[in-house]
Amino acid sequence: MLKKTLLLTSGLLIIFLSSTLTRVDRTPYKALDFYKKSIHEINQLLTKNPSRSIGDTLLIGFARANLTPSELAPLAGYGNRRPKEMTSVHDSIYVNTTVINNGKNKIAIVSADLLIIPPEVTALLKEKLFNTGWSLPEVFLSATHTHSSLGGWAPGLVGNMIAGTYNAKYPEFIANQIVASIQMAEKRLNTGAWSFNELSIPSLINNRLVGTQGITDPSLKLMALKSGMQEGVHVFYGAHATCLSGENKQMSRDYPGVFSDWVVNHTPLDFAVYSAGAVASMGPETGPKQGFDRAQFMGEEMAKQVALIQQFGFPYENQLNLSFFRIPLFLRQPMVKISENWALRPWIFKWAFGHSPLEISMIQLNDLVMIGLPCDFSGELAVELYAYAKSKNLNLIISSFNGGYAGYVPDDKWYDLEKYEPRSMSWYGHDNGAYFVEIIKLLIDYNQS
Repeated sequence: MLKKTLLLTSGLLIIFLSSTLTRVDRTPYKALDFYKKSIHEINQLLTKNPSRSIGDTLLIGFARANLTPSELAPLAGYGNRRPKEMTSVHDSIYVNTTVINNGKNKIAIVSADLLIIPPEVTALLKEKLFNTGWSLPEVFLSATHTHSSLGGWAPGLVGNMIAGTYNAKYPEFIANQIVASIQMAEKRLNTGAWSFNELSIPSLINNRLVGTQGITDPSLKLMALKSGMQEGVHVFYGAHATCLSGENKQMSRDYPGVFSDWVVNHTPLDFAVYSAGAVASMGPETGPKQGFDRAQFMGEEMAKQVALIQQFGFPYENQLNLSFFRIPLFLRQPMVKISENWALRPWIFKWAFGHSPLEISMIQLNDLVMIGLPCDFSGELAVELYAYAKSKNLNLIISSFNGGYAGYVPDDKWYDLEKYEPRSMSWYGHDNGAYFVEIIKLLIDYNQS
């Protein structure tokens, strides 16, 4: 009897393990069907994409809508934050929008004080924009990636772990406020001008994955914008907005909020917007400071760097060649690694994480290419891409969290490290970084043509 019981138990265990575990797939991505489909679809879409438009005017408008909930709500960010519900509001959260219209095309550049732009929000936006004269490809979505902002927007097991208990009212609220900010900004269109600028701030960023073994992305990308008598900036930087730890229970924009408030309060600029750049593996460098002192230091030091160049004026131009699109992003089957060579099968991933379409968003403003990605994209990979764009006489902004989420995309050489980013959050293969780099280079080449 004991022998039969052991045999039965062993058999059930084998069945369970074989149905839940699989070897980590190390097939080169170029040999897989998804890659061939991706290249074909991208080439088709780029061929069909409308030609760029140079309008006879340039109009720009700004707006901000409040995202702060009227009641206590869960905070998104940090799986170890318990409980998730906030205790109070330290500083309010917002969605900031800039609408740019060159007389032929229009775009809305959106940044929300959220961990990410949740896929549930993106799906709602697609519906809600339909009746407003806007479409999703015209809206460039980004987030500040603060880990102390509104949660409750992600259904499913992992969604609840990261963003707190799901409630459909939260994605609905976020989507409504994004639409409201776009409509307000469009109503405020005025004669505009713009410029692109770039700073290097290596002192405020570190490689949180491998320290000095790796590189950092010190680039702060800055768009200066004018609308009538108003003037402001929209910046992109790679350091995670994690000055506040999981122990914090107060809602906050983290250092991006300090940055924006300091610029508005201490310079002639009327508004300042922040978006997360290529944040994977990149952390904020603040020395021994802790908590809100860290956020204050980080945001203020960044703002002072922007104030220095603002004193000399921005090299504005008032003619704009404008194009935009969103393209589908195809990936191999997802899996969560539990060791170097073993992972949970794709069906478990989809059960735990859910599934939503993934896309890459792109805007071209003259010689500036802005690419929005549905992931935490590595600052280490971004450095190579900035150089590649420069070789094509283009400037490049890479922004994370464009309305979908595909986990982390670190440099492939770190894929087998037993650390959070490459072990638990790199879901799409050992050479996913190389694949993303190839796709982005294709888009850069398209914009050069």
